[in-house]
Amino acid sequence: MELSGLGALNVALKEVMALDEKVVCVGEDIGAKGGAWGYFSGLYQQYGRERVIQTPICEYGYTGLANGMAYGGYRPVVEYMFADFCALAFDPIVNQAAKARYNSNGNCNLAITYMLPEGGGGRSGSQHSQSVEAWFANIPGLKIVAPTSPADLRYFLKAAVTDDDPVVFIFSRACAMGMKEDVNTEDRSIPSLKNAAKIVKEGADLTVIAWHRPLNNVIAVTKEIERETGKTIEIIDPRVFCPFDLDTVVRSVKKTKKALIAHEAPERGGFGTLISAWISENCFAELAAPVRRIGGYNTCIPFGQVEEYAFPQTDDLKAGMRSLL
Repeated sequence: MELSGLGALNVALKEVMALDEKVVCVGEDIGAKGGAWGYFSGLYQQYGRERVIQTPICEYGYTGLANGMAYGGYRPVVEYMFADFCALAFDPIVNQAAKARYNSNGNCNLAITYMLPEGGGGRSGSQHSQSVEAWFANIPGLKIVAPTSPADLRYFLKAAVTDDDPVVFIFSRACAMGMKEDVNTEDRSIPSLKNAAKIVKEGADLTVIAWHRPLNNVIAVTKEIERETGKTIEIIDPRVFCPFDLDTVVRSVKKTKKALIAHEAPERGGFGTLISAWISENCFAELAAPVRRIGGYNTCIPFGQVEEYAFPQTDDLKAGMRSLL
């Protein structure tokens, strides 16, 4: 079945809600409207307000509510209309949910999924376009999942909701709206969050690690760069940041001897900084060049069409790839 990313998320939610009556959805406008982006469509009509709980505009409040439900044995799926808005709920996520196992001496776990549509492409301005994966990377107790393709969105949302720990599920709003692919909805398997990196394309001369819009842009320009240089590029989509599949990345970089990391978040402090450090620590003797990072500019994201100038352009990616090849 051909699905967009939004359609794939909707299928995943229907599957997990049918699988477990303890799965509940919490967020703004997710009732009869089906959410701002549509991936809650049909759930309210099927399950009613007991399992699809539409809240006021109060991210801190409904996140705390969902945490309490998770303490009571439910599996809440908590949505923030824009990932940026999770900043209003940082305390219940990072100070409460992330520390539940530790503070209870392992007796309590919070099986809760925080859904964060992030990134550019909507021309929505500085408070609606940020990429937030690095915000959570320094918080022990959280798992971080960030798939890109429709098939991966479906699989890994199911993996997040059925996991017994709090999971920050981050995805590109623009990719979810704009990408379509055939999704095998007959396959009801649920992937592991471990060893989750996917080699999108094999190559021998450069490893590129990217996700969300930069991943799609890398895929789009790779043939041109390979034709121009006569060399081949390996592309890796991490899909899960915590637990991170470092083995797949290290094997690839030891083979190609060179690495480039691309993401939309500002280069300063982006998750690519951590990947770069891991590569340097584990592949230093094999590296033929310093690890290259291409991220967004260290600036607030403007409204309108000019937002693209705050994000990596295809020309930036091409230049980075050429410089290493």
